[in-house]
Amino acid sequence: MKNLKIDDFSRIVHVTDPQITQDGEKLAFTVIRPMLKENRYKYEIWVVNLKTQETTYIISSRKKEHTPRWSPSGKKLIFISRRGFKRKDKGNAIYLTVLAGEPRLVARRKEGFEQIKFLNENEIIALSPTPIRKVDEEEDYVDIRDLPPWFDKSGFIDEYRTQIFLIDVRSGQTKQLTKSEGNITFIEPSNTGDKIAYIKEVDWRNPLKTEVRILNIKTGEDYQVVEPKYNFRSVGWSPNDKHLVLHGNDIRRGLSSHNHIWITKIEEKATPINLTEKLDRNTNPAISCDILGPHRTYSPPQWRKEDIYFIVNNGGRGHLYKVNLNREIKPTLTGEFAIFNFNISKDGEKIALMKVDSETPTELYLYENKENKLTQITHFNNWFKKEIKISKMHNVKVKVSDGKEVEAWYIEPINKKKEKSYPAILFIHGGPKSSFGPVLNFMHQLMAANNYYVLLINPRGSDGYTEEFADIREHYGERDYKDIIETLNQLLKIIPNIDKEKLGVTGISYGGFMTNWIITQTNMFKAAVSENGIADWIADFWSSDIGYYFDPDQIGSTPIDNIENYTRQSPVYYVKNVNTPVLLIHSMEDYRCFIDQSLAFHIALKFYNKESRLIIFNKGSHGHSVLANPRHRKKRYKIILEYFNEKLAN
Repeated sequence: MKNLKIDDFSRIVHVTDPQITQDGEKLAFTVIRPMLKENRYKYEIWVVNLKTQETTYIISSRKKEHTPRWSPSGKKLIFISRRGFKRKDKGNAIYLTVLAGEPRLVARRKEGFEQIKFLNENEIIALSPTPIRKVDEEEDYVDIRDLPPWFDKSGFIDEYRTQIFLIDVRSGQTKQLTKSEGNITFIEPSNTGDKIAYIKEVDWRNPLKTEVRILNIKTGEDYQVVEPKYNFRSVGWSPNDKHLVLHGNDIRRGLSSHNHIWITKIEEKATPINLTEKLDRNTNPAISCDILGPHRTYSPPQWRKEDIYFIVNNGGRGHLYKVNLNREIKPTLTGEFAIFNFNISKDGEKIALMKVDSETPTELYLYENKENKLTQITHFNNWFKKEIKISKMHNVKVKVSDGKEVEAWYIEPINKKKEKSYPAILFIHGGPKSSFGPVLNFMHQLMAANNYYVLLINPRGSDGYTEEFADIREHYGERDYKDIIETLNQLLKIIPNIDKEKLGVTGISYGGFMTNWIITQTNMFKAAVSENGIADWIADFWSSDIGYYFDPDQIGSTPIDNIENYTRQSPVYYVKNVNTPVLLIHSMEDYRCFIDQSLAFHIALKFYNKESRLIIFNKGSHGHSVLANPRHRKKRYKIILEYFNEKLAN
């Protein structure tokens, strides 16, 4: 067995978006392979017979096939592809296969389709951005009138609103069903195929408040079910189509609120009922994992017979739970792992899921409810455990100064010797409402393979614990910072082989913010790498795609009405305190934490004669560390590793 090398990231196959037929006989899913030499990803769709576990059909081209969805009968499969598009062409197309011969084109659109779903055996519904006014065809300018002007990974969006479309599978005829002033964010057809439940944004000034509506395809009736008092992410139907299941929250703690499972009747202005209120955990898998691949998918709650299934974040562990109408909550599948996707057969007996543990990259599994049996279906990454030395994750729970418990993990250097001491890198997750857990991260294992300790902490603000624990609104850099430093000091006592004079710190997004904050507050770190993070909340309010509503919620009010809050929580105004060498990494196409953040910090540091270096990747969104092309990702790994090697003399 060998130590992990940088190029090994490109050998990891990403398996995602499992879709099981209603009868539980077949499974379709997306397979993504990094092609380092060609600097691209190869997308495939695989179909497996769940009785024999044999692969029966593969869709593969150079045109990015993904999002497979079954017809009610399980005889037809649609998917999204860029077949027929040139490299610079915008948009995508819907293709259909009957699992024999070549797939055929159903419909294509330059604005692209998303959330494709069968309404019935011969009709599809989908979402697509639609111009709300005349758009300059030569793309020499954009006409911005509302907010946000742009969105991460999408670019300029204000000239468009996402609408529902109906597509005939046989003729390809496409019909726009809605003309909503706000974006429609989620759609779900009823089991009878005559209605569509959907979620809609009603006010760009406060996109957290969403409206739930039902559209009757036959009559054209379109009515409100739930008023815009809640923040719902998805909607689904009960088996008898008399109720809706909703996934979201009542915004009682703003963006720190936990998502719950709600139900409501399908009558006008119904009041939703929270079935999981007593479960003080988030029902979203907000868990840090850098091996999920460039195509991330969301699995909404799924109602089968008397139970609604959903994922719960338990301290960085993604577990599958179920709840019934009596509000009885029971775990279905738990353990030292994280489930990120799942899909259930109509009878609720077979559950296809994608999970990751601390030693195994993404694979698909079949859980059989009656037998309580879990079977691994895919084996794309068997090579990883056979060939690569993996350093185990050690779980630690410590009490901090205010009596609260904080959970942490540490990973030892692969070839650790008892008599030697080693440098350590403290990683800080994004969010802040995210978490570390017993989940494989390539970057962590890469550092361990290069003789570093890796330290991971879930401070206040993290997901996976109580809603109160996650709520640090208007107090960034306070209790979260104390939790990190106090837990770190206890880890340094627990782990004698760490060289306390060779500590590094790094993080992305909120982790970048906290890295910036830490080096303005303490000199205990000898090197820092801050990626796509926040330095100046004032600038973030003006430039971020979500800044105009995220910052008032998290930082407090606006820079105009509360400049003190914004400066008090901004690292850039404390740069005179910095004595730690820092490497700032940012991507030019990051519209979440705009490039001006790292520029501001770098300029301020250099102006006051501090040691700072700035790397700007010319391409890449906010999540470029995991979403960018393979060559980009390889260079990033190399830059970070070499910087810590240099500064910590490893």
